[in-house]
Amino acid sequence: MSQWIVAASLVALAALHSSLGERHLLQPLFAQMPALAVGRGFARRTLRFAWHLTSVLWLALAALALRADRTDEVIIGAAMALSAAMALVGSRGRHFAWALFFAAAVASLVGRGAASGAAVASVVAAMVLGAVALLHFGWALGVRWGIGVAIPTVNGRSAFAPPRWLTALVALGLAAGAALAWRAGSGARRWELALCALGAAVFALRTIGDFRTAGLFKRVYGTPFARWDDMLFTPLCAVLAACFALLSAGGAS
Repeated sequence: MSQWIVAASLVALAALHSSLGERHLLQPLFAQMPALAVGRGFARRTLRFAWHLTSVLWLALAALALRADRTDEVIIGAAMALSAAMALVGSRGRHFAWALFFAAAVASLVGRGAASGAAVASVVAAMVLGAVALLHFGWALGVRWGIGVAIPTVNGRSAFAPPRWLTALVALGLAAGAALAWRAGSGARRWELALCALGAAVFALRTIGDFRTAGLFKRVYGTPFARWDDMLFTPLCAVLAACFALLSAGGAS
């Protein structure tokens, strides 16, 4: 299963890289290209084949991932993890490619050892959710630290103003998620595995976002929330989605 996730991520990257890159980068660039010593035509052809060559190489890597042994999986995983970090930092979180690289990295590095990966995922998810739960409890009690960047804004106004009781309820849910992650790391019942799968879906959906103010495909940029969402909130949700997916898969294996 992990090899198919790696291959699917790479195929998606190749398709999006070529189609979106051609439309939103190469064609606008060619329309404004200045005179060059090598000639505009040669420059256009060179840039185009170099751009799409990357897609061809990703497709080849996808095919190799389906036949990879454990050493190959680690090498591919390390390359994907480095690619995810470079895409995340280089674009300051705005280029969604980091999420596909990240999915491929997790699938490659864990490989067929979902059970061993679940032990690490348990600790990571429990610590992250526990810390975020404490922060929400603080907000519910009136602490203001960090709350200014935690709520999306549109045209200078907060998109919503959650009451303290709702913030406390969210904190309880996060604390329950931390407890579930910790419990699932040392063996879980079937219903707990189902909750882990649900948690993976919830955090994956948050990673994708609402297509407006939050997530990979948001349309509102330039606000404090949007900057933190790009660099921290959405990547953290991607990590949590991967952790709960590993807990679900590891417990079922």
